[in-house]
Amino acid sequence: MALQKAVIFKSLQIPSAYFRVVRPQIDATKNTMSFDVWAYPSQDAAADQANLLSDICAHYSAAPYSIAGSNPFEQAYAYLKTLPDYEGVVDVFEAGQPQA
Repeated sequence: MALQKAVIFKSLQIPSAYFRVVRPQIDATKNTMSFDVWAYPSQDAAADQANLLSDICAHYSAAPYSIAGSNPFEQAYAYLKTLPDYEGVVDVFEAGQPQA
């Protein structure tokens, strides 16, 4: 899974920027987690791990986590959707992934 939306990157309009959660880590209390978000100009670029949009990549810490909830990746994407920077994102499911 990933998220997609239009962004401005270094004065350029990128109509389908692709955001992928990477390296989720659950803290010792199992109530919060941290993770990174890598941004690419397209889904194809993400598949090739090419052209990382480093200026809009981000690290999140102390994001809510529930051991009784879905897997950490799904919880990270759900958290991102609550943030203003990710308003209007669209879910993108890759081949073989179940759609929520």
